[in-house]
Amino acid sequence: MKHIFAVLLLSLPALCLAQGRPNPPCDRWPTNIAENSLKDAGMLGSIDYTKTQAVQLASEKIGKSEDGEQLWREVYHITFHEKNGNKVKVITVDDAGEFECSMSSVEVFVVSKHLLPRVENDRMFKQIE
Repeated sequence: MKHIFAVLLLSLPALCLAQGRPNPPCDRWPTNIAENSLKDAGMLGSIDYTKTQAVQLASEKIGKSEDGEQLWREVYHITFHEKNGNKVKVITVDDAGEFECSMSSVEVFVVSKHLLPRVENDRMFKQIE
């Protein structure tokens, strides 16, 4: 009995981990808005869509909408690969609901330079180039 109780106590931290927003995954909404914003600004040419990457950096509960739907603030790092070999990187910030991705406008920040740390193994988000 003591062993079962000990296993239960040790497994509680795993059950209490913070979870991100449930479905649907909302990386496409900020990616599409960022693409349109960059093209409108003349900063993005022909894209190789197979190489486009969106990595979620943060997701935090921020309250409820007027309808009572839970809202999350989401931050993405998005890399567009142009067919000419250039990369355009942005950070987006937007609000998403439990069932709807487009609960707010999308703020798009162009990343002009990414300073890499000296030791690559220390990188927090290895998916980001």
